[in-house]
Amino acid sequence: MSQPIRSGLASLMNSVLQSLGAGDNAASIGLPRSKQVVLCLVDGLGAQLLDRYAHRAPYLSSQANRGQVLRSGFPSTTAASLASLATAEDSGSHGIVGAAFNVEGWQFNPLSWQLFDPRTGRLDAAAACTEEIVASQSAWVKAASDGLSINAFLPVAIAGSAYTRTVFNGAKVIAFTDPDDLIARFRSASGCNDRQLTYVYFGELDLCGHLHGPGSGKWQDTLEDIDQRIRILRDQLAQDALLIVTADHGMTTIDEARTFDFDLMPDLQRGVASICGDIRARHVYLQDPADADAVKRWRDVLAGHFEMLTREQALVLGLFGKNVTDAACKRIGDLLLVARDNAGLIRSAREPFQTSWRGHHGALSDAEQLVPLIIATGA
Repeated sequence: MSQPIRSGLASLMNSVLQSLGAGDNAASIGLPRSKQVVLCLVDGLGAQLLDRYAHRAPYLSSQANRGQVLRSGFPSTTAASLASLATAEDSGSHGIVGAAFNVEGWQFNPLSWQLFDPRTGRLDAAAACTEEIVASQSAWVKAASDGLSINAFLPVAIAGSAYTRTVFNGAKVIAFTDPDDLIARFRSASGCNDRQLTYVYFGELDLCGHLHGPGSGKWQDTLEDIDQRIRILRDQLAQDALLIVTADHGMTTIDEARTFDFDLMPDLQRGVASICGDIRARHVYLQDPADADAVKRWRDVLAGHFEMLTREQALVLGLFGKNVTDAACKRIGDLLLVARDNAGLIRSAREPFQTSWRGHHGALSDAEQLVPLIIATGA
């Protein structure tokens, strides 16, 4: 880890905006100039998974440049990756440093945009966070103010969420109820003469992977359905439009022999104020940040299964990118656990739903980090 870990999605957005004549930052991905770019993001579609199950995604697999990949950045989780896409910044710059993290003494879940008591895990509906969560000015906001039209097609369940309103600020959000509704709404919004970025989010593959496992029969059926929908969207595009397909992260599984349950391990609990984040990428907050004995206990028990870094070590290694804001720095755990191989740190009592999952992500393995970058033109 000699170089800071950069978000490939942030780099992609800089390149997309350059393609549309709306970006100031250098483009590291070569894209032709275009008046219309449609960016389809398939949540949880790792590049290795697409290679393995290419026969279930004939359209995506037929594209000549299918072998191109991006690294999603750290942590490899939806809340951080989508924020990197919209802001064109790494997680340390935009501030969403995990699936959950501490803010102002509370545990914050960015996707639900809710605050929890870190000791009990109970939702505190009355709590209010005064700190700005997303620190960076969104690249979408700046591009929209410069005249770029941005549409974001999102499932109705998340189209009006606080996360969407904050992270995808600058876009016109178009909610859809089902696949047919998406196609119909996409068709009616296409054909704009102005420069236009269209973002389309497919979330069901990630959920299927969590519940049934990546590569399961249901997962493969879902991939095939999404592949067909993306082909239909492509057929609606003008010949000079660009279609880009990527993902926010991949997915892997954890082995029972490498799974540790924090809720059943008193030695690990001693000296810990709270833990949160993905099962494969945990923030650990200590009662005393200078408690060397607590750090040693964690290393003694979990060595060989997790990369264990103090906050300072994570910053030196550039785990959250080159530039980390003061606010983001405070959100990072006193101890950061990044799973190796197929390890995981569960919480069977506090997080029974997540503990039941078969698919996981968040860490630095290629299965989680590498996402496809497919670039095609319209019909």
